[in-house]
Amino acid sequence: MLWALSLLLLGAMIWFGLPPYYQPLAIGVAVLCLPCLLWSKWGPWLLCLCLMGLGVLLCTFRAAGYHYAALLPLGAAVLLVVFRLGKRRLKVFVSIGTGLLSAFLLSALLPILAAAYAGQQADAPYVIVLGAAVYGQTPSISLRHRLDKAAAYLNDNPEATAVVSGGQGEGEDISEAECMRRYLVDKGIDESRILMEAASTSTLENLTFSKAVIEASGGDAAEVAIVSSAYHLYRAKGMAKSLGMEARGIASQDGYPVYMAGMYIREALAVWKLWLFGV
Repeated sequence: MLWALSLLLLGAMIWFGLPPYYQPLAIGVAVLCLPCLLWSKWGPWLLCLCLMGLGVLLCTFRAAGYHYAALLPLGAAVLLVVFRLGKRRLKVFVSIGTGLLSAFLLSALLPILAAAYAGQQADAPYVIVLGAAVYGQTPSISLRHRLDKAAAYLNDNPEATAVVSGGQGEGEDISEAECMRRYLVDKGIDESRILMEAASTSTLENLTFSKAVIEASGGDAAEVAIVSSAYHLYRAKGMAKSLGMEARGIASQDGYPVYMAGMYIREALAVWKLWLFGV
């Protein structure tokens, strides 16, 4: 019964956590609960195969968040094998390692979540929109969500100016900043209210170069709003503070849950890097 329930939960995760065109896969995984009920000894191995298959599938996705999310089903499959076949010493070692890793991630996730769900009221004169992936000349889902939030902010604050920040990466035909500028103009934002920063390749560069752009335009970067994905705000606000900017975070809409799980894992690692090395 336990293995059948686990497969049903895995199917539900695929159904609600991935784009709708993967729902047939969710149904297929859920159907496998029937053999588990009839032949219970197959249960752990069917679940293990499904977890491994899901992990491999996520690794084929283009967005980095899915690659980090793949660690969850792949790790679960490894744990399942270890606790079914491993010797006692190995089980103890893996249990301790899993506990330490969980504590390591949780210690960073707590402040990330606190920043993500803090109050988002802001009326700063400048709003920095942090870049995200562009596919050719098309903004990714994450970037569209950030730009929709930025457009709403600019409409609510007609005196505010946007700084769109992001260079050109692999697979991008134009810079992220140019893609963002076009999107906001299409949304009805006057082009004169948009400043571009198209050289950055990291969050720290986003903020450093955006500050320089604001100051070069004659503005004061002491007080800004930052639009980014919810998971990203803790680190972005901390970096902005280190640059002498008082930053207010504005969280954009989240993407598909499986993708977001991967991005929170990725961000937890980035936060630890920030704590240890300051970047």
